[in-house]
This record gives sequence, structure tokens and C-alpha cells, in this order.
Amino acid sequence: MTDADLTWHKVAEPGELADDGVKMTAVAGRLVAITRCEGRYGALDNTCPHMGGPLGQGHIEAGRLVCPWHGREFDPVSGACDGYEESVPSHPVEERDDGLYIGLSTD
Repeated sequence: MTDADLTWHKVAEPGELADDGVKMTAVAGRLVAITRCEGRYGALDNTCPHMGGPLGQGHIEAGRLVCPWHGREFDPVSGACDGYEESVPSHPVEERDDGLYIGLSTD
């Protein structure tokens, strides 16, 4: 996927998300979990593939995004889940002077 295939959406103001922070936001008709962990930002689809839990209502623990329903843990940037084939789709993130943006596919 190239930048030409993405539409960029502002999802947070500068400095809005503290380290180990999680925020759920609606973007282009979908819910996305925005994370900040160890200074890196992530944007994941909001739905846990295990039982459909709202990841944006989860928390960061030991560098992992923890689902609030059943405790399944995901990499807060890539969406990978250790020990499982299931992962959460992730989206590119850019930190700009005026805030945090995520890129969503235009197709």
C-alpha cells in the first residue's frame, strides 16, 4: 500500500495521549483504538478478534494492549498477538506539528 492509497485523518491533538495511553475514536465510519506505548503511536481496529471486545477501552500493561473483556494481549502498534494467528488490523500513524493522524485505505 502506498500513500496514494491512504486518506489521512486527524485523531488527536498534540500531546493529548500520554505514554501508555489508549483512546477510542470514530474515524471515517469505523472505530479505531489509538495507543501510545514507549513513545510510539499505534492505530488498531477497535474490535478484538477473540470475542469482539472494544480495544479502545483496554489498557497498556507491560508494553501490550490488553482487551478489557478477556485479557487477550496485542502489540499496541502492529496488532500482533503472541501465540495466536489472530491479529488486529493496524493503520499507519504520523505525528505532525498540529496533531496525530492515521492513514486509512481509500478502497
